Amino acid sequence: MHSVWKYRKYIWDNSISELKNRYAGSSLGAIWNVLQPLFQILIFTYVFSQIMISKLPNMESSASFAIYLCAGLIPWTTFSEIIIRGSNVFLVNSTYLKKLAIPEYIFMLQVGLTSSMILFISMGLFLIVILFLGQSISLLWLLVPVILFMFIIFGLGLAFILASINVFFKDIGQFLVSFTQIWMWLTPIVYVKELLPSSFIRIIKYNPLYYYIDSLHQIIVFAKFPSFSNWLYMCTFAIVSSILGVTVLKTLRSEIRDVI
Repeated sequence: MHSVWKYRKYIWDNSISELKNRYAGSSLGAIWNVLQPLFQILIFTYVFSQIMISKLPNMESSASFAIYLCAGLIPWTTFSEIIIRGSNVFLVNSTYLKKLAIPEYIFMLQVGLTSSMILFISMGLFLIVILFLGQSISLLWLLVPVILFMFIIFGLGLAFILASINVFFKDIGQFLVSFTQIWMWLTPIVYVKELLPSSFIRIIKYNPLYYYIDSLHQIIVFAKFPSFSNWLYMCTFAIVSSILGVTVLKTLRSEIRDVI
């Protein structure tokens, strides 16, 4: 924690710089960090509420499925970005790691902070769209940042493990691109789990992401408090993932710097 506080300005400045330069060369520049997720939300909302009209079971609103889709897809996009970008972070910053005594995890935290900023911007825009559609929101929305925070911690823990291994087995980064697509379809993001065979529902519950996405759906779509088991699993996965990530990094730290 002391090192994180020591390098806090470095992490913050680099994250802000990345947001500013992500769309460098375009006329609108950093504004695309807002426009990009806004367009995505509006497109999904329009397509699934006006063209391919899809409704959730026992839900009358024509926008219910679009809200359901965005509630899971927006956090998932951030999660996949964290583990894919994070898996390559030591290789991408190898020049700094070879020449400077800067801690490895500083670069990972920068990835997490940048992705988190975009996530919370996207969720804020999502909330505005929901209100614009005339949908009601509940005080349970105050719990959404808590779930997103645990989701990010879970992703960062996995990213630390993958980044440490990827230094020695560089195919990990390429494998993740395909694996994350499969993982998304094993998570009820673009479909409703109640429509699946009961045998498949049991399998889905072995997927750690299920508990985060389901909890977001419960709050945002159904205005229900997530079950105690969901909270227990979310906390457990976030804690275990972060502990394992830090442990693997500490174990391989000296070899990582030699190999890169």
